[in-house]
Amino acid sequence: MIHRRAAIAASLSVLAAPAVRAQTRPLVIVVGAPPGGTADGVGRVLAEAMRGEMGGIVVVENRGGGSGLEAADRLVRAEPDGQTLLMANTSVLAINPSLYPRLTYDPLRDFAFVGKVATVPIVLAVRRELGVRSVPELIAMAKRRPGALNFGSAGTATAMHLAGVLFNQMAGTDITHIPFRGSAPAVTNLIGGQGLDMMFEPAATLLEHINRGALVALAVADGQRATALPDVPTMSEAGLTGYLATQYFGLVAPAATPAATVRRLNEAMLRGLGSDATRDRLKALGAEPAPSSPEELRAFVTEEIPRWRDLVRISGAQLDGGG
Repeated sequence: MIHRRAAIAASLSVLAAPAVRAQTRPLVIVVGAPPGGTADGVGRVLAEAMRGEMGGIVVVENRGGGSGLEAADRLVRAEPDGQTLLMANTSVLAINPSLYPRLTYDPLRDFAFVGKVATVPIVLAVRRELGVRSVPELIAMAKRRPGALNFGSAGTATAMHLAGVLFNQMAGTDITHIPFRGSAPAVTNLIGGQGLDMMFEPAATLLEHINRGALVALAVADGQRATALPDVPTMSEAGLTGYLATQYFGLVAPAATPAATVRRLNEAMLRGLGSDATRDRLKALGAEPAPSSPEELRAFVTEEIPRWRDLVRISGAQLDGGG
C-alpha cells in the first residue's frame, strides 16, 4: 500500500511539474545596446549575479543602441511586476530629457529606481604623434591653434561628446567635435591620424591602444582614478578643478512597481554585486562597481539631469527622435 501511494505521488509530481515551470517567468534585464561592448557586458555580469541571488532565470534582452530610446520604451510599456528591468545608462537617465523634445518617457516620473550598478571611467586620450603629455600642454596647444584640433565621439550628444563640450567650456578652448557612428570607427581614425587628435572615451575601449603606446592617456573624467589606469590623474588633479563627466549604469523598473518588490530587487542586486567574482568580472570590462540604494540613485539622477541639460544647451544639439 505504501509503495502504491508513493508511486501515485511521484506520478502526480511529474504531471504537475510542467505546469509549475510554465508559470515561472524569467527576470528580464533590458540593455539598450547590441551584444558585445561594455554595456552588454555589464548587463550580462549583473544578470549572472542576480540569477544566483534570486534562484531563477535571469536573461538579457538587447534593444537597439545609441541613446537607448527603444530600450526605455520597452520598459515603460512593461508590466510593473518586477519581472522586467532596464539597465539604463547616462543617456537614458540624464541626457535624453534635454536632447529629445518629444521624448516618450520622463526618468523621474516613469522609472522606479532600483540602484546604481557601475560606473565606466571616461578617459581623455590623444594620438601619440600630437606630442602632448598632459592636460595643460593640450590646453596650451589648443589655445595657440583655435579650431584646429578635433575630437571624435560615438555620436552627437553622447556622454563622450558632451565631455568634450565641458572640456572646451572649462578650459576656454575651441576644439572641434567630429561625430562618428559608434566608437570603433572613431578610434580607428584617431590611431591612424586621419583627422582626429583626441577622444573622450570609456577606458575599456582605449586601454589596449594606451598600453601599447598608440594613444596617450592624459586624464580620467571621473571623480577618482580608474583602476585600470592608476597612474593617470583625474581631470581635477590635472588642473581642471571640478570637471566631472561620468558614464554610469543604473537598474530601473516601471514606475508602478510595488516598493516591496523594488526593495527585494535592490537587495538581490547588492548581494550579487558584493561578491568578489562579480566585482572582478566588472573590473575586467573596465567598469567600477558602484552599488547604491534606490533612494541614492534617484537623488543622483535628479542632480545629473540639470547638469547635462546645460551641456546639451551649450552643444546646440537637438534631435528629432523620441516621439
